[in-house]
Amino acid sequence: MINSKAKSHLNKNNCGFALLPLFLALLLPVLFISACSERQDNNLEQLTPLEVYRINIPETSDLCFGSNNSILYTVSDNTAKVYKISGAGKILAELQYKGTDPEGICYVDNQFLYLAEERQRIIFKLDLQGNQLEQTSIAVEKNDDNQGLEGISYATFNKHFYILNEKNPGLLIETDENMNVLKNHSLTFSSDYSGICVDNINHQLWIVCDEAATVNQCNMQGELIKSYHIPVSNPEGIAYDPLSGKLYIVSDAEARLYSFEIKN
Repeated sequence: MINSKAKSHLNKNNCGFALLPLFLALLLPVLFISACSERQDNNLEQLTPLEVYRINIPETSDLCFGSNNSILYTVSDNTAKVYKISGAGKILAELQYKGTDPEGICYVDNQFLYLAEERQRIIFKLDLQGNQLEQTSIAVEKNDDNQGLEGISYATFNKHFYILNEKNPGLLIETDENMNVLKNHSLTFSSDYSGICVDNINHQLWIVCDEAATVNQCNMQGELIKSYHIPVSNPEGIAYDPLSGKLYIVSDAEARLYSFEIKN
């Protein structure tokens, strides 16, 4: 004969067993999705550098081509200066501009440079000697001064600028040629966004992510097409030539310029 206390104990155990299938039914999909996500990340194509060059510029951030694809421009958030460099990382010129925290740069119409100042949330228009011509404030939520404007690029086919906000929120800000904001596209494929360039032939964007150490091929709305892993610490600048498939990445922490090849 089973006493009432024993019955109570059995009922509690039976209740626990009854709930076990429900618990497993809820848990297994979560574990499956997590495992698939890890496999997907681990299966990203790994890019191998063709060449690596030391640059005598501390904390290089962002990159763009100049008058041809053997000339590049970069900025330093250490010196707050703009530099013209060769495809082998040699300094060709130091421009007159002196900023506060430059993080993005692009070359426009063979006569201007546009510079993104992260903490100020300002885009400066410069001549090729580094003289300031105009400035435009970009309204972005200021969760942290150091999570602001990180990159800028220009599309020749539609005369729009594409500006990155690093995180909180991660944004792709699209403006017209006069810096009037047209759209804000939310970015969701990474935890941060560090540099950008426009592929004017295929009408695509290439975005580099510092924390994930990835190069990301996107459409013009910032939606992910494909990601690649790169063996670079703190990648913060990107320039891509779709004709040759040559990809340049600049490292903030290493003061190095990397070249890769991607056939698009």
